[in-house]
Amino acid sequence: MLKIMIVDDDIGIIEVIKTYLKDYDVTGFTSSREALNALEKDKYDFLILDYYVDDLNGSEVVKKIREFDKNIYILLLTGYADSVPGMSSLRDMDIQSYVEKTEMSEVIIHIQSAIKSVIFVKERLKNDNHTFATRLRELRKRFNVSQEELGNYLGVGRTTIANYERDFNLPSVEVLEKIGKYFGVSIDYLLCHTVKYPDLWNSR
Repeated sequence: MLKIMIVDDDIGIIEVIKTYLKDYDVTGFTSSREALNALEKDKYDFLILDYYVDDLNGSEVVKKIREFDKNIYILLLTGYADSVPGMSSLRDMDIQSYVEKTEMSEVIIHIQSAIKSVIFVKERLKNDNHTFATRLRELRKRFNVSQEELGNYLGVGRTTIANYERDFNLPSVEVLEKIGKYFGVSIDYLLCHTVKYPDLWNSR
């Protein structure tokens, strides 16, 4: 069962969201530090995080989470769109999605959409050990290249590379070509149309 965590300073919002997610294993916290402690002790698939909970803001919480969990899907909630704009949050924070707490119906729709993405990725990884995401991770480790280094080469942020490796996003053909050139592999290999490892390990 999908494990979901909700972190919000308003217990009422937590309870409302819980009622819509009764088919999942859902835990709620009104303390960011209690939430971080629980996330370190147990594996969660999806985090619904309010930006302003207590003395730690959403950006600080996300940074701490990414120190020990690179894969959890994080949806950021905020009721302060002016001070926490969506586009800059997605660009600068290591999160996958963002929604404003204006209409609860819209928040629930956004959450349900994010859950479908998480389930899709989990099922795909369970049924197929060879994906673009796994190939990219294998290549980086083989050549000892960090996500930041690859991102700098491609002209994107580390978060973008991390999302590629979580199978949340697939790069454009142009980016695939640059990745292939960097590691000395074909696009077919990156997209798993070719199973055999190419004879590339002495060149990059």
